[in-house]
Amino acid sequence: MRPEELELSTRLQPLKPPQPVKGSRTQGAHPPEKGAAFSKVLAGELASKSPEAKPPVSVPGVEFSAHALTRLQERNVTLSPHNLERLGKAVHLAEQKGSVNTLVMMDDTAFIVSVKNKKVVTAITKDAAVENVFTQIDSATIV
Repeated sequence: MRPEELELSTRLQPLKPPQPVKGSRTQGAHPPEKGAAFSKVLAGELASKSPEAKPPVSVPGVEFSAHALTRLQERNVTLSPHNLERLGKAVHLAEQKGSVNTLVMMDDTAFIVSVKNKKVVTAITKDAAVENVFTQIDSATIV
């Protein structure tokens, strides 16, 4: 049977946007402050959804992009205060050498960092990095 030969017994109705369910988190929720940084809003949302999976605390002088925070959570990567300190030192070393974008390799995780902006752009685990090519970097920092 061809699709044009089928007859529908009911008429299709347009979809309506979902309505908030009484008692749900979204009911009465306030939108984020206008001008609030997306990464801060995302970090807050991630923390509120999973209290045990908190985004990394900030490294002095180094930030995490929203993309990097998402990748860390997706790949179940948690960073201890000691590892955050190591990451900060790696960025500082790359900056001293004049690096613009560096690949920081630390234990089983690689971070792409914009040294100029002092921002972690993305993170990838050793298993996910197989057969990947890192481009647009000018240095590698191993800590």
